[in-house]
Amino acid sequence: MAFSSLYIGATGISALGDGMQVISNNLANVNTTGFKRSDTQFQTLISQQMATGSNPAGTSSTSVSQKGMGVTVGGVKTSFLQGGFDVTRTATDLAISGNGFFGVLDDDSGDMLYTRDGTFRFDKEGYLRSAQGYLVQGASIDRETGAVGSIAGIQLQLEEYTNAVGDTAEAVFSDPRATTGILLSTNLDSTASDRVTDSSDPFFAMFKNWNGLADNPMESATYTTSMKVFDENGASHDLTYYFDQVNTDSFSSSTPGYSYWEYVVGMDPDEDGRALFQGTSSAGLLSMGTLSFNKDGLLISQTAFGLSAAGADPTSLSNWSQAAFDAEGRVAFDVAFGGSGASASTGQTIGYSLGLISSNGTWGAGSASNASMVGASASSLQGMESKVRDIYGTTNYAAGSNTKIANQDGYTRGFLEEIYMGDNGTMFGSFSNGQDEGLFKVGVYRFNSEYGLRREGGNLFRETTESGKAIEGFAEEGGRGSIYGSSLEQSNVDMADQFVRMILNQRGYQSNTKVITTSDSILQTAISIKR
Repeated sequence: MAFSSLYIGATGISALGDGMQVISNNLANVNTTGFKRSDTQFQTLISQQMATGSNPAGTSSTSVSQKGMGVTVGGVKTSFLQGGFDVTRTATDLAISGNGFFGVLDDDSGDMLYTRDGTFRFDKEGYLRSAQGYLVQGASIDRETGAVGSIAGIQLQLEEYTNAVGDTAEAVFSDPRATTGILLSTNLDSTASDRVTDSSDPFFAMFKNWNGLADNPMESATYTTSMKVFDENGASHDLTYYFDQVNTDSFSSSTPGYSYWEYVVGMDPDEDGRALFQGTSSAGLLSMGTLSFNKDGLLISQTAFGLSAAGADPTSLSNWSQAAFDAEGRVAFDVAFGGSGASASTGQTIGYSLGLISSNGTWGAGSASNASMVGASASSLQGMESKVRDIYGTTNYAAGSNTKIANQDGYTRGFLEEIYMGDNGTMFGSFSNGQDEGLFKVGVYRFNSEYGLRREGGNLFRETTESGKAIEGFAEEGGRGSIYGSSLEQSNVDMADQFVRMILNQRGYQSNTKVITTSDSILQTAISIKR
């Protein structure tokens, strides 16, 4: 019996010693980013059957008589409970809230490893790397279409450029975008006078007075407002809207209480790259039309005209026909920017809204098909069909002429200034041109059994046959958690819990040493009996 108790005490010391090692490792990593604690699972050793007397006749045994033979460590299991978050000041510090792991590639060995430690940084070549120098896995996003590619190492697309002092450097750029749409909202002073007149064509007096050969092609408009637009190369150009109220005494068929304005859209004639317009008095003239306001000052009708065909004389009013509509229902014009010794850029179409669009892209029945047919009668100004009024539309109040909104969707080339993360794992870039663009989606990996992962050191895990193959995907998909930027997951070690376990292990260890010393004393007594 004494020999058995010595052996059992030894198993207790061995198992509890292993348990203390696990607790020590947990406490040593209490501040390790993304660390997952381990829990020791103890189990009994095989028991010894005890010999007993036979049961009385007609009765059966109610229990099996066995003696325990000690304890062993059945396993050391990792706890993947969520740790708390530390907020940092680095956007590429990432933390997963919920299930999943970051994937990192050892590009020397080609091995894939997995971690909850999101301490990532970009290197000089634009690769996003872990603290060990491994490639963080994710998918690039097509910044034109938004399409997400396949998962690979995350790398910024660096481009060379020459800086202000002539040195060659590398940076990430946002490509320029040509302007395709404009929203202009103004208030046109209802008390204004008619400053540009023409007796035969009062609605197109500014067209007839436009002089693209002069330094200022239009000098007398009631109200003028300008805005910048961009060509396909990201170069900016000024567009100017000219407005002039039309005196109702100069035409017929006006609606009582209504106000009528003419407008033209123009640019610097020297920048007009359209060959047909160069050298003519119409150079720089892009579009023209009329606006009609009801007695409450609300825009209720608009006409717009553009040059009808290639080769047509732009100085003739009869060659300016009803403008086309773009896909958004805005009236549109074609322009090509050039001048200043530069070749004209590829022509582009720009749609604009002054407060009205057509949902079906058509003009109303009875509208003049070209500007010369309007003459001095308001009855031909039927405007758009299926009109949709913008809440920010142009108005006609006695409050002075002013521009309320002047927006356009183009922009120049921009430098990457800042990176930030979205909750769904999308890495965004903020650029100097005011654009925010999605760059990457960080990969998130799941396993059929994360408890089968093998620790590799450095806060890393490796897949095994027990864990199953890694299942790649993205945050907030398929049960995966969310990704937060400027955050790091803390260790999930609870110090109070570990100290309680340590005390229990210590007392258990002491008890087992007492078993050994007591068993030794019994053996000594048994030996002394022989003497």
